[in-house]
Amino acid sequence: MKEFGILLSFISIIIGILLLVAPKALVKLGEQSNRLYNIDGLIYRNRYMFGLLLMVAGAFMVYTTL
Repeated sequence: MKEFGILLSFISIIIGILLLVAPKALVKLGEQSNRLYNIDGLIYRNRYMFGLLLMVAGAFMVYTTL
């Protein structure tokens, strides 16, 4: 279970970084993965907030898991 938490933490940090520096890469990924729910507009309008939030959440998860 600890390994799963660390994996999710690093995924959150990577997605947060991509939201800040390469949002177009996430648009392509989102087109492939968001077949059921379409929240792209909300996330990309507020990408700095969501990016920083994901990075902080991921770092917190790493901190609490270790």
